[in-house]
Amino acid sequence: MAGAGYKLFVSGDVLTAAQVNTYLMQQTVMVFANSTARTTALSGVLAEGMLSYLQDTNAVEKYDGSAWSAIGDGDISAVIAGTGLSGGGTSGSVTITNSMATEITASGDIIVGTGSGTFDNLPIGTTGQVLTADTTVSPYKVKWATQSSTSALTKISSTDFSAQSSVSIDSLFSSSYLRYMAIMQVTCSSQGAFRMKMRYGSTTHTGDYYGSLYTYKRNNTAIGSGYVNGDYATITRIVDASPMVLTMYFSKVGNTSEKAFFYMNGIAGGDDQAAFFGGGIVNVDQTWTGIELLPELGNISGNIKVYGVQN
Repeated sequence: MAGAGYKLFVSGDVLTAAQVNTYLMQQTVMVFANSTARTTALSGVLAEGMLSYLQDTNAVEKYDGSAWSAIGDGDISAVIAGTGLSGGGTSGSVTITNSMATEITASGDIIVGTGSGTFDNLPIGTTGQVLTADTTVSPYKVKWATQSSTSALTKISSTDFSAQSSVSIDSLFSSSYLRYMAIMQVTCSSQGAFRMKMRYGSTTHTGDYYGSLYTYKRNNTAIGSGYVNGDYATITRIVDASPMVLTMYFSKVGNTSEKAFFYMNGIAGGDDQAAFFGGGIVNVDQTWTGIELLPELGNISGNIKVYGVQN
């Protein structure tokens, strides 16, 4: 019967079948109710290499000649959390936690190093920003920043207009870009010849516009015109009500108080097709925020898209 304890046989004892089954066969590992019962049973007969099982703690232990110690599943005596981890232990069920994962507190957080063996979470930036190295930012040395480019165009606005006698697009130019490009598709209600004019802002600067416009029609007719001390800049000459496509480039408008200038090119459709190009300057040292388009005749409809150019 398992759990009978230890029996010391002496000379002359009769070894019964029950004793063989109990003490020899069933108790290769001796079974005791607890460590006290084991001490009592083995008093005076302890020997190195003995094995025992304690019923109160469900522990298998070995005797090394001086003390009883637990027998584990392997030779690991402790689990120690290293860099980036927490937890660990020397007994029982051991939990290891990824400290980098628990450092994340919101969607989009990323983990960045802050020193030797240290780290922190960097919250997500705003839409369109990119992760940029910046050694002046402590302790991360990186930051979220608006991407800059030496060549790419950034779309700023798209404005649709219909049957307007004038179109104002304000809050357009700023210090964010060095130059701007506008792409327009315009149709005029006038059935006769007309010009479309432009001015910066929405206030007339009398006599401050200087420039020229050259138009070449498909019938080999060339039309050149210039303006000095004008109130507006003439940017196109259309001879019928067919659509016109125009590209304009602006410099020194939203980032400096200097004399702003522009140049443009485009083409008009219809029966009297024409190509045109030109440019101009406003003789005023001023920072501008937008433009206004004004047809000389009729109303205009169409769309204008404006892009910022970094360089």
